[in-house]
Amino acid sequence: MAYKRILFGTDGSPSAQAAGAVASALARAGGAQLIVGFAFERPTDAEQIVATAIEQAEAAGVRRVSGEARAGVPADALIALADKHDVGLVVVSGGRGKKYGQGQVAHRLAIRSPRDVLLVSGSSSVGSEGPLYRRVLIATDGSSTADRAARKGFELAEALDAPVTIVFVGHPKTGELITQDTIATYAGEVKTDVLLLEGDPAAQILAAAEDIDAGLVVVGNKGMVGAKGFLLGSVPQEVSERATRDVLIARTVTQVVSELAPGEGGIVERAGEKLAVFIGEGGEPHVMSARCTHMGCTVAWNPGERTFDCPCHGSRFSPTGEVVNGPAARPLPPA
Repeated sequence: MAYKRILFGTDGSPSAQAAGAVASALARAGGAQLIVGFAFERPTDAEQIVATAIEQAEAAGVRRVSGEARAGVPADALIALADKHDVGLVVVSGGRGKKYGQGQVAHRLAIRSPRDVLLVSGSSSVGSEGPLYRRVLIATDGSSTADRAARKGFELAEALDAPVTIVFVGHPKTGELITQDTIATYAGEVKTDVLLLEGDPAAQILAAAEDIDAGLVVVGNKGMVGAKGFLLGSVPQEVSERATRDVLIARTVTQVVSELAPGEGGIVERAGEKLAVFIGEGGEPHVMSARCTHMGCTVAWNPGERTFDCPCHGSRFSPTGEVVNGPAARPLPPA
């Protein structure tokens, strides 16, 4: 499983405890480190809430677990904790908790977090026999960002031994090509079926999750970041706000350094700045500005060619930043 470090945000409420059970199950399945985070504006019972959550995680079989309380606005403090510990996933309640339930904190995390966010609504099978999720629904439109979300969904499904249903909303012929390509690229041995639907994308995804009894819905965060996410809305935002199932919002542009294996590259975000990072075969990181030296567009990692490519004018850079193709004339500068 891709997640090596998971942050569980708690406020001590029953709904948060349910989210903690899911976070513990994911950490146990993937051998990940679990960090319990409590963000407070007033430090009432902070130490006890963190200690209780750690005890519950250890009782659930998590081998590596720690905790930290931080003062500040809850959503911003949790994002800061996620950055500090370089986590790949933030888990919070999507129910009606004291502070972290579906509302301001969950909403702000879903829109602003540079990490993947799992909103737990209580649809998992924690404590029962069988997989954590009876079925995982992955929504795709065939874009490169949706492909990244699909990869995360299949990795989770494989780790949790859960079947997958891929949902495409649009023209059936297009959907058939896109979903079969997604399966061939990411499914591996995961049992997978396909739903090709037409109509309003968010409504169809939500209805499909109910129809197939999917415990987890996976969507990319495209359209949720920045002003457009607030003013225009988006399919992932609508799904996350209306779903009665757990929702994984996979970030689809930036990555986390700890998720990159030797020989892999990606775009990470540090203090609001996007950086191009490549991990050498010996594990050494090469960190550069992600701004193309031609006109300043943000480059993207091309795993097939192992290059950082500019989407604006076609410049390409080697894993360590040297120019492969112009029009850029200067390498990506070290950061």
